[in-house]
Amino acid sequence: MKIIVALRRRIRAIANFAKPSLIPAVIAGAVVFIGGNIYERQHRENFRKDLKIDVENELNLIAGRFRAEFNTNIAALYGLANGIAVQQETTASEFSKLAAKLLLQNPQLVRISAAPAGIVTMTFSRERQQSFVGTDLGRFRAVRVALDRAASTTRPVVVGPVRLPSGRNGFEIFVPVSSNAGGRTAFWGFVEAILDEEALYRSARLNGESMEMRETASRDHRHVPIHLAIRDVSVSDNILEPFLDETGVFLNSPVILELSLPGGVWELAATPVAGWAQEPEDSGDIRLATIAAVVVVVVPILLAGGLVNERQRNIAKLRAREGEVMALSHRLNLALDASKIGIWEIDIATQARSWDDRMFHLHGLACTGSNPTHEEWRATVHPDDIAAASIALFRSLDEGLEHRSQYRVMADSSIRHVRHVGSAHEGPDGRAKITGISWDVTDDVLMTEQLRAAKAIADMKNAELADAKDRIEHNALHDPLTGLGNRRMLDKALDRLFAASVEKSESIAILHIDLDRFKQINDTLGHAAGDAMLVHASEILRSSISADDIVARIGGDEFVVVVSGAPDDKALVALCDHIIAQMRQPVDYDGFPCRFGVSIGVAVAHRSTEDARKLLVNADIALYRAKESGRNRYQFFTEALQAEVVTNKRIADEILEGIERDEFVPWYQPQFDASTLALSGVEALIRWQHPREGILTPDRFLRIAEELNVTATLDRLVLQKALADGMRWAAVGLRVPKISVNVSAKRLQERDLLASLEGLSIVPGQISFELVESIFLDESDDIVTANIDGIKKLGIDIEIDDFGTGHTSIVSLLKIKPKRLKIDRQLVAPVLGARTEQALVRSIIDIGRSLGIETVAEGVETMAHAEMLGILGCDLLQGYAFSKPLSSESFLAFATDRGFRLAS
Repeated sequence: MKIIVALRRRIRAIANFAKPSLIPAVIAGAVVFIGGNIYERQHRENFRKDLKIDVENELNLIAGRFRAEFNTNIAALYGLANGIAVQQETTASEFSKLAAKLLLQNPQLVRISAAPAGIVTMTFSRERQQSFVGTDLGRFRAVRVALDRAASTTRPVVVGPVRLPSGRNGFEIFVPVSSNAGGRTAFWGFVEAILDEEALYRSARLNGESMEMRETASRDHRHVPIHLAIRDVSVSDNILEPFLDETGVFLNSPVILELSLPGGVWELAATPVAGWAQEPEDSGDIRLATIAAVVVVVVPILLAGGLVNERQRNIAKLRAREGEVMALSHRLNLALDASKIGIWEIDIATQARSWDDRMFHLHGLACTGSNPTHEEWRATVHPDDIAAASIALFRSLDEGLEHRSQYRVMADSSIRHVRHVGSAHEGPDGRAKITGISWDVTDDVLMTEQLRAAKAIADMKNAELADAKDRIEHNALHDPLTGLGNRRMLDKALDRLFAASVEKSESIAILHIDLDRFKQINDTLGHAAGDAMLVHASEILRSSISADDIVARIGGDEFVVVVSGAPDDKALVALCDHIIAQMRQPVDYDGFPCRFGVSIGVAVAHRSTEDARKLLVNADIALYRAKESGRNRYQFFTEALQAEVVTNKRIADEILEGIERDEFVPWYQPQFDASTLALSGVEALIRWQHPREGILTPDRFLRIAEELNVTATLDRLVLQKALADGMRWAAVGLRVPKISVNVSAKRLQERDLLASLEGLSIVPGQISFELVESIFLDESDDIVTANIDGIKKLGIDIEIDDFGTGHTSIVSLLKIKPKRLKIDRQLVAPVLGARTEQALVRSIIDIGRSLGIETVAEGVETMAHAEMLGILGCDLLQGYAFSKPLSSESFLAFATDRGFRLAS
């Protein structure tokens, strides 16, 4: 890797060196290179032209040899043919002698036959093939065509190559023989001969294996090894496949030569053994010469250009340095003038000073042209600074150290602060010197003093801000009235306490305290009295706990006490009893005794594994149960209480979902006339069609619905569905005289109650609103009173429910003027055997009759009750003696199946 990096750096350096002459060198090298390539290409073309000529020469030599061999053998056969033509009665022995002599003189021939009229009668061969006698030469079409051509042209014909009985190949020669009998020329037959192929190729100086030319005799031209191919083209429309071609010569752009033979034409084709694309032997030398020429031309250009460029760069650097020196000198002079810095130098050996004009000005001396003496310098320095300045100077002179000093100079009736910095060095003359600079720092010193004074003031302000911050933080974490911690402080304290208790495995208890009857004190005696009670309560709580415990006010009349240190239940009970007892003591305020109590919810984290916020919520749940149980008491948080809270939360969620899903429906309990027992009406009672638990009665959900403030919504749903059911009953022939619907206090307090009722189709006397007798009707507000009057004007009757168990007065009855009173079941149940209850029920009935108000007895369980109430004068009866509450469909079936007579 290091070698590669070094090589790259070297190449980069060479490139930078030769960069100016790079283009001329490239142009010159390109010209030489292109010229060399052109020469090489031209040389290659000339070589290939010569190669083609050499191949043609080789082919001509081969063709000449073939022609000579064929002519020689045919001439010999002509002699035999002429002999036969002269002496047609030649015997076999004579023929054999002539043939043997001919074969001896012509070694390429392997067989000679005489075939009068194309039938072999005599034959002589080297293989002694006497079985050939009697053979018809025209039995094969190719031979027959050759025989016809020889006979018609009276010229020899060559056929072949053919396969010989010995397994070798040869060419068959047919020489026509004509006789001259009686002065007339007549065709006699043929002299047939076989020319051995291998002997022919050998005589033509061809290599039988590779078919390459053997250069053994002729040396008058350049020998080129070639591939040779031969085919017979005697018949132009029937060109035969090559009989000599082992390398596909005819497919590689060969040199072609036609060879005319007796009776036919051969086509010879030749290609170089190395192919036409071969390169000249001196191509490598030409390329090397071209590259050498490029190098010889380019290198001097690069070197010359690089040297010229280096010289120009050196000149440019020198000029740039001269410019930089001039610029730096100018900047230095400008900086010294602008900053009013003086330059000085002291010879260490002689202690002689050398100042510039600015130094004289800084020390308040006139520039006389001569350097100042040591005494002149001392005269300008403030007396209090002479000793320190001299010590710093002489120490630098003696030890050759860096010189740094600052002293005051008395000049022009003022005091000036001058700072000096210098360093030792050796001058051009070889003498040791200290050279430095000096400048006026009076403004900096004054600014430093001002900053120091400002810092002192800022430190004082910061201290005041810190005190203010502490006060703000204290106020943010404490209640201004009682001085106790507030909710924010409680959260932080709980976080710290729980974190510490995890390590110590200690339990923690939280007491959530709420003052009872505090609102009455505020409303009657004013907020000042209420504040006094809060302060009194905080003092009691503060005195009731230990120093390690925490007490905080988290709301108007709510306090929280956190007890740590693993308190047990017994100690917590004692603490709660003590707080309740102390809080119950009367407190005098401006001569008025004030009494109030407290309700306490207690939650304990025994293993310190609970979350602080969760523990506070548990204490709040326990406080709610304590207030619900009668106030002025304490309640510990338990798992059962938590389960009840969770259950109530689940039921509350399901109530809201049930309202959205329309799961609340009215059920109806019939009311009957006491004297005739005719059906006089029904009371609509709300039921909840719970998806899992079935039909639920109001005691399972009404209390939680009141807490959710949805009772008015449920009343509205029951009224709407009761009207719809009444219309459905009327449609099937059952007309119920009236339907009583319960109305809660929340419903009566709605400002838009009358507007919502006006939109309903209500027939006068069809609907009655039952008002719970526990409502403060005597103290009802204007909205309730106006709504009751408006309800009556809409034709809706008013009934007082549960009469006799609440606090409705006779004056209230006169004010409301209800249509009916419902006697509570608690008075109806004992009416059979208790004369007191009988008298009370009779009194209620008499009061109603005197005021024109009907009475309805609910909770009639037996027919004996019904008979007694009829005797006492009650108007309507309702209870299990007649029917339980029924769904709309069940009531319709109940009323129609039994055929009750309706009261008119």
